[in-house]
Amino acid sequence: MKFTRFVLGFSILATNLWALPQTGTFFDSRDNKTYRTVVIGSKTWFAENLSYKTKSGSECYDSKDANCQKYGRLYTFEAAKKACPAGWHLPENEEWTWFKTFIEDSDGKEAAWMSLKSRDKWDGSDRYGFDVVPAGKATDEFLELGVSAHFWSATEEDGDAYGWHLAPPGDFSRDFDISTNMYSVRCLKN
Repeated sequence: MKFTRFVLGFSILATNLWALPQTGTFFDSRDNKTYRTVVIGSKTWFAENLSYKTKSGSECYDSKDANCQKYGRLYTFEAAKKACPAGWHLPENEEWTWFKTFIEDSDGKEAAWMSLKSRDKWDGSDRYGFDVVPAGKATDEFLELGVSAHFWSATEEDGDAYGWHLAPPGDFSRDFDISTNMYSVRCLKN
């Protein structure tokens, strides 16, 4: 009886440990910032928005440093293409599509929204350790802080590019966007 409980307890523990995200860190020597990383499937992603200040084309939401510390920086498409550190890159549409499919196949389309959202900065479960925060965006003005998350893809067409959006009512979608819009950046390991 004790052995059976031990095996059952060990099995539950092993299952829970297997389900935990594989996390790590990356030190960006350009600005001495350390970023959390997470392995999803077989790919290593930044587990937080990039906050590297490019020479031009990046801003803190409402131009407030506190927003960069909490949400990362927002980038134009041109700045986003050059923002990731050496050994990392801005994900292409195919890589974002793979990511979305992996999450939705694991959790279902409706639950994926909650599984990606940050536990402490948004009302999600952050099941994968990807920690999506509602950083908003900038077009002609700053919009949607606390409401939505927007990420650039490296895939471009005729001078504009694709963005990936996590917004109410729970959709993770791709749209063709104007390259002067400002979105968050997540870097993917080469």
